[in-house]
Amino acid sequence: MGTAPLYLRIASDVEAEIRSGRLKAGQKIESERVLAEKLGVSRMTARQALRHLSVKGLIETRTGQGTFVGNPRIEQRLETLSGFTEEMARQGRQVTSLVLSAETHMPDETCRIALALARSARVHCLVRVRLADGVPVALESTEIPAERTPDLLERADFSSTSLYGTLRSQFGIMPTRAEQSLTASIADAKTARTLQVEPGAPVLKLTRLARDQDGRAFEFVRSVYRGDFFVMKVHLTIGACEAP
Repeated sequence: MGTAPLYLRIASDVEAEIRSGRLKAGQKIESERVLAEKLGVSRMTARQALRHLSVKGLIETRTGQGTFVGNPRIEQRLETLSGFTEEMARQGRQVTSLVLSAETHMPDETCRIALALARSARVHCLVRVRLADGVPVALESTEIPAERTPDLLERADFSSTSLYGTLRSQFGIMPTRAEQSLTASIADAKTARTLQVEPGAPVLKLTRLARDQDGRAFEFVRSVYRGDFFVMKVHLTIGACEAP
C-alpha cells in the first residue's frame, strides 16, 4: 500500500481496526474533521477515505448522529452450491438457527411443480431463522420430498445441525447443482420483526431448486435475506466470441 493514494492508506488502516475487532459494529468513529486533524491531512482526503469505507459497507452514516462501524457483510458466492452452515463456517462465522416450524405436509403448487412431485406427495418443511454471530440474517423455508427422506425431521436437531450434512450422511443425497433466483424487495411487518429490521427495510428474496448427483430435484428453498448483511458475489468470464 506504500504507493497507494493517501486516502486509501488511511482507509486501509481503519479497515484493519474494524477487521481485528478493535472497532466493533455499531461503534461511533471519528468524523472527517477529527480524522483530518488527527492525521494531519486535508478534510477532502479524510472524506475520500470514509467514502471508500462506506462503499465497501464497513461504515454507515446516520443523519444527525455521525458515522458508525457497520455490520460486517456476509459474502454469498453464487457460483458454488453449499448449505448456509457450510458457507458461514467458511467465513469464520458462528452459525445457529432458530427453528420456527418443522412439519410434514402437502406442498403448495409452486413447490410441487419445482420438485416434480405427484399430487399426493408430501414434503418435510423446515422453517428457520438463520443467525450469524448471534444476529438474525435470514428467514429460510426449506422443503424436501418426504418419500426420499423418511423421518428426516426426527433425525437431527436442525437448530445446530447442517441439513446438507444430514442428507449426505443419512440418505446418500449429494447436492451437486442448483438453479436460484434473487429478487430485491422490502420487509413486510412480520418479516421485519423476525429479522429485527424496520418494516420496509431492503431485503433479498432467494428461490433455489437444488439437485443431487443423479440430477433429481431434492430441495426447494424460499429465503429472505437482510439487505444490510449480504453481498452476493459471482465470478464472471468473457465467453468466446463466434467467428463471423
